[in-house]
Amino acid sequence: MHLAGGALTPQCVALTTGAAVAGLAASFAALRASRPNRNKLLLAGALGSFVFAAQAINVPIAPGMSAHLVGGVLLAWMIGPALGSLTMAAVLVLQAVALGDGAAVSLGANLLNMALLPAAIVGVARRFSTTSSVAIAASLAVPLAALLIVVETALFRSPAELAGWGRFTVTMLAAHAWIGIFEGALTVALVTGLESVAASSNQRSAYRPALAALSIGLAIAAIFVSGSMLPDGYEFAAKASGMAWLLK
Repeated sequence: MHLAGGALTPQCVALTTGAAVAGLAASFAALRASRPNRNKLLLAGALGSFVFAAQAINVPIAPGMSAHLVGGVLLAWMIGPALGSLTMAAVLVLQAVALGDGAAVSLGANLLNMALLPAAIVGVARRFSTTSSVAIAASLAVPLAALLIVVETALFRSPAELAGWGRFTVTMLAAHAWIGIFEGALTVALVTGLESVAASSNQRSAYRPALAALSIGLAIAAIFVSGSMLPDGYEFAAKASGMAWLLK
């Protein structure tokens, strides 16, 4: 789902970067007002490490297509929308700088799609605070991010460049609706497990949720070489619609 540098026009880069900066500034202001304690910040670091590792592992979910955990809803649900969006932003920046996963010029769009959008969805869903709310939030965040990608990649393009966008749109939404189901199920499992650990923790073991999340992340990182080489949903849609140039 990470957009490459050639996927966006310069005008869209400026627009998405500005929107991302504004959104993260609002998250930072909200975080300062909430004054998170040390335990919460530790949990944010551990969960961020887990998401960073988990996004590196693609698993086959359909013929010719793979997917990985996005994790935006997981972070926002466990540590709050403000801290969750900032933690995901740190993950995305590190991926872009250290791994080249998503170009610097498309970072604003990636932040909107995978950090700020999930946080906004969780901000609404947490009012209900039920297991089904987590599942719905995570399942919706993925296809909605796919819809944003369709819009972002089409903005400020000529009619000639938009040839084939219909097929790209349909393939993107269909693929990510399916991926969203897996994201929702996995997010519920992780949230349930971490909240169970937190509920069983006493004062002396207050760091157990953070340590559990970090252990999972390290385990996933250890099996990185076994990840699927199949294209993810975005890559699959671009190639299937004859628009592989979006991946450059």
